[in-house]
Amino acid sequence: MSAKRRRALALMERLRGLDIDEVSREMADARSQMEKLTASRTELREKLETERNVTSPEALPYVSSFVEAVTRQIRRIDAKITNLEPVLAKFEDQMRELYREQKVYESVRLRDLRNEQIAAEKRETAEMEELTLLRWNR
Repeated sequence: MSAKRRRALALMERLRGLDIDEVSREMADARSQMEKLTASRTELREKLETERNVTSPEALPYVSSFVEAVTRQIRRIDAKITNLEPVLAKFEDQMRELYREQKVYESVRLRDLRNEQIAAEKRETAEMEELTLLRWNR
């Protein structure tokens, strides 16, 4: 196989590497967003638990409104988290596929290089044998 083919395979390997970098950045952004939402949800739940324990009867209507508002906010956050989970799964599948493709290109390129090295060694050995026979016959 030719050096031209190996260069093309190396190029495809690098392109897959760039694709992997792009997908991993997008995946990191989605994970960051997921972590922020989860932290926000946890914070709201803690706030809900601490603020819910009011004993004053005058504050009861305000507390119930607060509890309803926080509960709605937690539901919205849960919905966003639920929407992000398939996106993260899609990114993981994409990464897996890109790594597989990159590895295929690398394997083919390295096999091609190894075969060419073996062929070059065989040619060199044959040339050395021929030179040895020519010297021997003199």
